[in-house]
Amino acid sequence: MGEESPRVGGFSAGLAVILNGEDGKKNLPKTRLLSCCDDLGQQSVERTLEYVFGLPNRSLNSLTGPVDRGCIHSVIRNDFSRYNVKLSDSYSESDGVCYINGKSGNGPDIIGLEESSICGDIKVIKSPFLIESMAMFSSARASACVWKGKWMYEVMLETSGIQQLGWATLSCPFTDHKGVGDADDSYAYDGRRVSKWNKDAETYGQSWVVGDIIGCCIDLDRDEILFYRNGNSLGVAFQGIRKMGPGFGYYPAVSLSQGERCELNFGARPFKYPIEGYLPLQAPPCKNYFVTQLLQCWSRLLDMHSVERADHSLVQKLRRVKRFDSLEEIFHPASYAICEELFSILEADVGITEYVAWGPLLSFMFDVFGLHAPHDYSSLDKVVEVMLQFEGSHVLFKHILNALSFGCKIALLILTECPYSGSYSHLALACHLLRREELMVLWWKSPDFEFVFEGFLSQKTPNKHDLDFMIPTVWWPGSCEDASYEGNMMLTTTALSESVNKVNSFSL
Repeated sequence: MGEESPRVGGFSAGLAVILNGEDGKKNLPKTRLLSCCDDLGQQSVERTLEYVFGLPNRSLNSLTGPVDRGCIHSVIRNDFSRYNVKLSDSYSESDGVCYINGKSGNGPDIIGLEESSICGDIKVIKSPFLIESMAMFSSARASACVWKGKWMYEVMLETSGIQQLGWATLSCPFTDHKGVGDADDSYAYDGRRVSKWNKDAETYGQSWVVGDIIGCCIDLDRDEILFYRNGNSLGVAFQGIRKMGPGFGYYPAVSLSQGERCELNFGARPFKYPIEGYLPLQAPPCKNYFVTQLLQCWSRLLDMHSVERADHSLVQKLRRVKRFDSLEEIFHPASYAICEELFSILEADVGITEYVAWGPLLSFMFDVFGLHAPHDYSSLDKVVEVMLQFEGSHVLFKHILNALSFGCKIALLILTECPYSGSYSHLALACHLLRREELMVLWWKSPDFEFVFEGFLSQKTPNKHDLDFMIPTVWWPGSCEDASYEGNMMLTTTALSESVNKVNSFSL
């Protein structure tokens, strides 16, 4: 559920906003300082480029040619690249994990389900790993195991019935009736029965609901297994688990009753709720950090362009500079050059496309568009127009629409920023993108159309713990509670009702 918001007068912060009449419609202007305006002299173009690409002041020499795409590419590949090399891109911390199937081509290790481990009938409903049990009880292990260090994977619940999620060794036999947690060296959490399993069941955790993200963590430095629900720790589930050696470790493993569905993420996408200190079993793409920094440059460029359009006095100052009539001088070539660099990276490493779309690119789009109204439609349109001119953009937008649909499925009903919480931000962005006929047709023809559409229509149901947080005081006629509880409860339920109605009104 993420971190709990502070309480104001007995209510969550989000409810306090509504009760105080502040419905979140205020949108403070961006106030980032523009270093290019500090010294409006002969070198304004150079100073502006330094600001956009996050370079040290006066690190660029005077430009001798026009500010075209070639010029921007030179800045990116020479100066920007030099200041944005990060050793962790190589993901050298993979010691302690063993990949059963080896490497996929020349790329990174790709983790999936180990076909030989499947007992029952598990069907992949949608790539990469949305799975469903077609038999009475089905189990499977992943194609990687860990034997030291701290690791995790995430499971998104498409259904909320009997599922046993956790870790198992090769010594755990899978049968038609027994799976993860039903034998030695196997450990599982089942939120339907609110239990943990290691041969026998014990009460543990919280009841789960459709759309929950379950973090399955193993700490082999302390020999512990623990689970998280939507980023909230459910506590240590198992201690003193048996130590293993290289190649004989613990595998991510799941067991599902018939008709149960879940989506597994071993690291092919960014985690929704990463846990500090725990690594994904599948290494993130080595260029992810570079792409993230590149998109931040584009974001700064868009911010500057928005400020110029809004601040006429700034425009007049810039026009007095001999070589800098307007930010338009660099806006278009810089936008296209950044996008060219982005697509060249995606083309060189096909495996990075999904990760980038679900991670840094989606975050960039939300940063440009805005999570709350009023949204910056103009800036987002500029981004989309540039991207659509590149080969490969359709694949990228398919992933974006999938990610937005996924975001609607898992959006929390705990309204911390009413009314702009729940699935609002994902729906708002999706609806604006789909106003373009080209993207709407792309979505209609997609084999994932039904799954994506279902996600956009989803609204997560809270469990008892969620309701306790949303409605901390409860009153009913004849109850022995203090009379003030009645007023507090009425205000809370009214605020929740109004907020849910606002989210629901934003329909496709």
